[in-house]
Amino acid sequence: MLISTESLKKNINDKCILKDASFTIEDTDKIALIGVNGTGKSTLLKILAGIENYDSGTIIKKNGIKIHYLPQNPEFKTDCVWDEIQLVNSKNEHPVAEFELKSILTKLGITDYQSTMSNMSGGQRKRVALALALCTSCDLLLLDEPTNHLDNDMVEWLENYLIRSKSAIFMVTHDRYFLDRVCTKMIELDQGDLYIHNGNYEVYLENKETRIEQEKLAAHKHKNLYKKELEWVRAGVQARGTKSNSRLQRFEELRQ
Repeated sequence: MLISTESLKKNINDKCILKDASFTIEDTDKIALIGVNGTGKSTLLKILAGIENYDSGTIIKKNGIKIHYLPQNPEFKTDCVWDEIQLVNSKNEHPVAEFELKSILTKLGITDYQSTMSNMSGGQRKRVALALALCTSCDLLLLDEPTNHLDNDMVEWLENYLIRSKSAIFMVTHDRYFLDRVCTKMIELDQGDLYIHNGNYEVYLENKETRIEQEKLAAHKHKNLYKKELEWVRAGVQARGTKSNSRLQRFEELRQ
């Protein structure tokens, strides 16, 4: 076990990001965090990375765990691509060979290793940050939209790289084909609730469809019960005793 969360809660202003989130990340997991835009997926990544607080609950991390977080908008400590990647590599317990560092940069379209980051586009900077993530020795990679700004060849190369990676992966991506090939578990974030799907994207779709049908059925039963109780309430209050008062209380809870 790398990370275990229990009953995480997080609100931003009046919006609930996490209601009662509990899940684990094992050392061989390759997990996709999915959900519509604005649900808080990036916030959850930041919480796991330790750069954003949560309101309540617990997070237990393996002793000595090494985590590398790839944000959507990366920041750097130097302004030179090669200086930055050498700085990251110097912190690895087993530094990556220079030819491999250059190979990763080249595969991601960075061929001028002495480029200055301040003169790069946002897409180029993101690809440099992705190269840094892949060169970092860590137990867990937290990746926020790793396929943004990659062409098809780069995406295919990245797929194969992550599949072979010994690091656990927890990532956000909207590229369903990419996550389908790389990930073996889906965690769905929907209005603060987490749903765990063991399998690929097709399994997630099947499970979600089943859940929606069950929710529709439960809502239909709830509506019918509400109609029945509403008729009883409107019928008047004659001869109502203690039991009736309890029923009125239950009706109010149902109405809410």
